[in-house]
Parts: sequence; structure tokens; C-alpha cells
Amino acid sequence: MPFQLPPRLPSALASLLAAGIVLAVASCGSHITPLGPGKPRTATATRSSVILHTLASPIIVQVMRSQPATAAGKCAAGYFALSVPGYAGTCYRKVGTPVTITSAGLSPVSRQPSGNGPAMYGFRVVPNNDASAVTALIARAYRSRDALGIIVAGKLWGAPQVAAPFPAQEMQIGLLSKSRAEQLYRLLVPPS
Repeated sequence: MPFQLPPRLPSALASLLAAGIVLAVASCGSHITPLGPGKPRTATATRSSVILHTLASPIIVQVMRSQPATAAGKCAAGYFALSVPGYAGTCYRKVGTPVTITSAGLSPVSRQPSGNGPAMYGFRVVPNNDASAVTALIARAYRSRDALGIIVAGKLWGAPQVAAPFPAQEMQIGLLSKSRAEQLYRLLVPPS
């Protein structure tokens, strides 16, 4: 998986935190992945499997520096905690200029393969604008070992670590619960 949540803290530090970090790939709270080889790579090639939209709320993709919270569970100055399942004990800070996706193809919410971990639900995103800028942002996050924040409607929905660079012509956003995936999807799809 090219995106994964930050690795688990050493057990000594984790025992000091009120909420342990459960961020291994098998139990990640959210992730974004490219679709595998041989999958369609453009919005026009995937019109039969995604519905193209001018998004009701844009998707903002932002590089995020991450670091463990202090032993008291606090974040250092300039950092903030992400109140999303699977991210406890990690603090984030925005780095650089974000990329905004205003138009994209979206597949319906469906169950996603998650290996041995809990069931995940999500949907595919095929950016119609700025795919090359998103690709550059993903490569930058990978080189600097930073996370990639997904912000919609002013809320940070997840900040998975970039495990490998990939072209952002087609991504998949996954969340632990079906209701969260559907909530995010409704924010993106304009009312009909």
C-alpha cells in the first residue's frame, strides 16, 4: 500500500500515552492508495465506473509533518492532534502549499480490501484538474517522509504516510467506517 498511517511508537513511549497508537497498515484509520497496474488512469477512460462532478466541497491535499505527542499527550507548538480514529498520539503541522481539487470523478462508496485488518469503506477519486500538481505533492511527501493530509469542508479527514510515490491520476480514499466514508462522499457530491 503506497499510503499508510505513521508507524507504531516504541512500546515504552506508547504505554505512557493515554491512547496507544494503532496505526499499523492492518488497522489503519484511513488511507489513500493508487489503483493497481492495468487500471484506467484518466477521468475520460473511467467514465463508466465513476461519475464526474464539480465537487460541492473541494478536496485539499496538503503535506503534513508528523511527530509523536509528548508523554503527556500534548502537541508541540505549531502542531495539532487529529481527532480521527487511528491517529491518537500523533501531532501534525501543515508544510508547504496545498493543491486543491475542484473537479473529479467519484465512484460510489464501497467496501475496500484491507488485508487482515478491519473492514474499510471508501471511494475512488479521479482528479480532473491538477493531477500533475497532486503527483508532485505526493512525491514531495514521500521524499520528506511526511504525511499527506486530505482536507474537505475545512476538516482534516486523514493524514496517511506516503509509503511510495505514484501518479495521482486516480486515488482511493478509505476510512474505517462506512458511515464516515458516506459522510465524506456526501460533502463532495453536489446535491441533485
